[in-house]
Amino acid sequence: MTIPAKERLLNAASKLFYQNGVHATSVEDILDEALVARQSLYLHFQSKDGLVAEFLKLRDQRWRESLHAFVKAHAGNPRQAILALFDFLQTWFSEPGFHGCAFINIAAEFSDPNHHFRLLAGEHKQHVLRYIKQLCHAAQLANPETQACRIALLMEGAIATELVTPDSDAAAQARQLAAMLLDTITLP
Repeated sequence: MTIPAKERLLNAASKLFYQNGVHATSVEDILDEALVARQSLYLHFQSKDGLVAEFLKLRDQRWRESLHAFVKAHAGNPRQAILALFDFLQTWFSEPGFHGCAFINIAAEFSDPNHHFRLLAGEHKQHVLRYIKQLCHAAQLANPETQACRIALLMEGAIATELVTPDSDAAAQARQLAAMLLDTITLP
């Protein structure tokens, strides 16, 4: 079965944008990787920017689905679900081709805080934070909104640390800090 041109373009762009960044990836690189004609890109995405936006939406969806499935499979109770966030990070960090968070990387490439890609990156981070808030509420933590922000900050720090210093054990260290935080939080 032949993979449709739109899907090949999105797969190629996803690989190259994540691996090399948006600015370093040319339209020609994407077309060569996808083995499609230039007109296919413009037919399906109108421009490279349209393809970047679709990449970010797809990355958000896939990453959050993976996170949710991992937590569900590895947590027996709400507290374990919060700690499983860091186990997920550890698994992700050990994957071949780990290049950090696509959304942090996009934010670094586009300095205008109102740029469409930066806004999409911010939406992703808000989706993740909402999920962490759900976990904190399920664990019946005191001040769950505040605790969720702290857990999210630990996650972001682990991701950035692992990108800059691979094999840093950042996920495990962040998990230990999260466990200490959970141990100090009193129930509402």
